[in-house]
Amino acid sequence: RGAQLGKGPGPVVHTGFPNSYKHFPTIALAAGSASTLAFRPMQSYHNANSASTSSAAVTLGRILPIVDTVEWIERLVSTSGITDIQLRFKDTTDYATILDRIQRAQTLCKSKGVRLWINDYWKAAIEAGDCYGVHLGQEDLASCADAGGLDSIRSAGLAFGISTHSYSELAAAIGVRPSYISLGPVFATVSKDVKFDPQGLESVRQFRSLIPPEIPLVAIGGIGNADVARFVRGAGAECVAVIGAVTKSEDVDKAVKDLNDAMS
Repeated sequence: RGAQLGKGPGPVVHTGFPNSYKHFPTIALAAGSASTLAFRPMQSYHNANSASTSSAAVTLGRILPIVDTVEWIERLVSTSGITDIQLRFKDTTDYATILDRIQRAQTLCKSKGVRLWINDYWKAAIEAGDCYGVHLGQEDLASCADAGGLDSIRSAGLAFGISTHSYSELAAAIGVRPSYISLGPVFATVSKDVKFDPQGLESVRQFRSLIPPEIPLVAIGGIGNADVARFVRGAGAECVAVIGAVTKSEDVDKAVKDLNDAMS
């Protein structure tokens, strides 16, 4: 039974959907674990040296190429303008093969000072050693948390990125205090079977306002060239995750330069 505490309609009123990270709710995935602790902090290129970011924060690149082979890793680590690469492959479930690929990719990245992010295979990333970070989709986030994986990733000192496609997923992502949050697909894409409609630039603007400013926002999906990246940057994304914009380009070096310029 409610009790009125003042005059008028009462102290609670629905004023509309939150438009600031200060009022957006978060969801705790693993009560009782260390999951309230933040992962390795990162800052966007545009927030470097900002008072809102940690002094220990590393600057995330303006572009994050996603590739599915070690051969592409070898090609890109020597490309000027690339500081971060994500390795994402789905053609095997053999753990020894997965670990071998990650170790070879990490050796290449370490030799050139490039940060390697591993998609999904967080156990192998920890075992391989020296990987910079892990990226998980929402479908793997809860199972990872249930298995104690978030605490293991954090304890290993790895950075952590998480995909989002909806407001509920964003609340869960912010709740684990990741190194970055990605939103997608911004536009239609054929690179991955995604069960969500394209988000559009307005969603990029909304998500940026709902994510704490110290957490970089990465946009992904359908960002096929620098012209599209420029619109995404204008909407508030600080980094674009790209596949075909790099791997299908006739001139990889120029494509990387153009994408970086568009995201400046």
